[in-house]
Order: sequence, then structure tokens, then C-alpha cells
Amino acid sequence: MRALVWTAVGRMEIKDVPKPIPQPGWVVMRVKYTGVCGSDIGGFLGKNELRRPPLIMGHEFTGIVEEAGPGVPKEYIGRLFTVNPIIGCGHCRYCRSGLKNLCVMRKIIGIDYPGAYAEYVAVPVDNLYPVSDPVKGALAEPLATSLRAVRLSGVSLGDSVLVIGAGPVGSLAIKLLNIGGIKDITAIDINANRLEWARRWGASKTLSTTGEEALKTIRELYPEGFDAVIDAVGSTDTRRLAINTVRRGGRVVFVGLHDNETSIPGNLIVRGEIEIKGSFSYTDEDFRRAVNIIESGLLDPREGWVDIRPLEKGQETFTELAGTETKYVKIMLTPGE
Repeated sequence: MRALVWTAVGRMEIKDVPKPIPQPGWVVMRVKYTGVCGSDIGGFLGKNELRRPPLIMGHEFTGIVEEAGPGVPKEYIGRLFTVNPIIGCGHCRYCRSGLKNLCVMRKIIGIDYPGAYAEYVAVPVDNLYPVSDPVKGALAEPLATSLRAVRLSGVSLGDSVLVIGAGPVGSLAIKLLNIGGIKDITAIDINANRLEWARRWGASKTLSTTGEEALKTIRELYPEGFDAVIDAVGSTDTRRLAINTVRRGGRVVFVGLHDNETSIPGNLIVRGEIEIKGSFSYTDEDFRRAVNIIESGLLDPREGWVDIRPLEKGQETFTELAGTETKYVKIMLTPGE
């Protein structure tokens, strides 16, 4: 089968690889659409320690089940699903508590197993979620990531929120905040196209400044700081900006994965009783809720914020997304029919 393989830092290649064979409890899906995630871009650039080449990435996807492994009912064959790519051990304290995203033995499709930048992908049957539309369904995974970050932020009606980064996770967080009745939302990004979508989706203010200039502007607008800040970038600069722009007693959520280590103002955190939380992926409950939101029709990829490209444009797409000028919130790759 054809697959887009990350072969080296900055290099994606179309290769012919063996089609997967379903093991017991697994199925093989014919891939329909796969979203390009920011963490995949980090891997492409050599900045994500979980990914090592050669690797078939891709964990935001839909597909049609074509083969069922031993123990899987044949009724799954021919149906369209999206997939929760996180596979927990099922036995640890985290898995038993519904937090398999924190399982120390977790495996992830597209990292530990070959992913969906390919014609076919193998996944556990227990990770399947039925969907009605192949493009919308591929948005469930990034939406679940945003949903968890918003939930962990603890926002309530009347709160002011800063979202740093208007890529897929940040933009979808803005959409969710708006759906939840939050009206005072500020978005920061250096991409004007993505800021336009942030405004359409509910951001009441947008800023295209960075660093000290951004901090100065925010302090003029919000002298006491924001009630909550969601950093969907994860660089040293954005993490520091988040801590320096939240109010005393406020909440910061780090959901972006970029810099592995960050120096932060510890005394400011202590004296201001600032609450900082990491947000990694999502729980099964987050994923179910994301699928329900998708199925309700609250996200419409036909509005122009999603671009769909053939798998063969993988190198071009990853290079584009590694820059700052893309016109789209989300780009998906498809192997075709």
C-alpha cells in the first residue's frame, strides 16, 4: 500500500509498505481523511521526542473497516468510524479511573503503531466511534484535545480568557468557549488568516503581536490579567506570556507541545497563587463528547477553514504548516479512493 513516511527531519516520502494484518481484537480500516496535527509538525521538525523516523504518522482520521481480526464481529465491516488513537494498558490506576491518556504504558496510533497517513491502518476495535461524515469525523480528535484543555481551565460565565495560538487546538478551544457562553475571549497568533477564523468563532479581541509587545498590549487592556489562559503553542515565550498575563489566583493550561523545557517565573506563580495545569490529549469521555459535538453539526468544514489534499502533497503540506503563512485552520490528507 501507499504511505507517507517520515524518513528524516524535514523529509516526508511516499513509499510502498506492507498492508497491515488485523490481530485479535483489531480491525484494518481503509483510510478516508487524516488531519495534520501540530505534534506531527513537531516530529517532522525533530522537536518531538516521542516520534522517531522512519514512521508513518497520522492520528486524526476516519476510515471504513475492511477487515476484522479474530474476535471482532463482522458487523463492523463496511462501516465508517473515527478512532481514539490512545491505547491504554487497561489495568493501571489511570486506566481504571478513565484517564488512559495518563497511562505510563499507553501506546498511540501514529507514534507507537503505524498511523493513518496511508491507504490502510490497523486499530483496536474498542477505539472505534461511528460517525456520519468522513471529513467532520476526522475533526473529533483535535476537538477532544481542545475540549479537555477548556474543561481543565475551569472557566465559568463572565470569565475573561486568553488563547495563545489560533491553530487547530486554539481555534477549536475558542469555538468551544463561545458555545459555552464565554464572551470575553482574546486570541493571539502571528497568522492573520487564522486570527480571522478566531474572530468568526467567537474571539472578541485578536492580537498579532508577540513577546514584550504582546505583554504590554495585554496589560493595557487587562491590568489585572485574565481569569484563565490557554497556551496552545507550547514555546518558552508563550508559556512565559501565559503566566505573566493571568490574574492572581487565575488558571493557566499548557496544552501545546513544543519546547521540552521552559524556564518560568516561579516566585510570580507562588506569590500570585497561580494555578498551572498540563493538558495532554483527552479521556474517553472527552472523545465521546467531541464526537457528539461533531455529529450535532456545530462544526462545518465546508466553511473554508479545512483544506483537503492528496497524500502525495505531504512534503509540501508539512513544510507549509511548519511556517506561519497557511490560510487554513486545518489541513487533511487523503489517499483517495
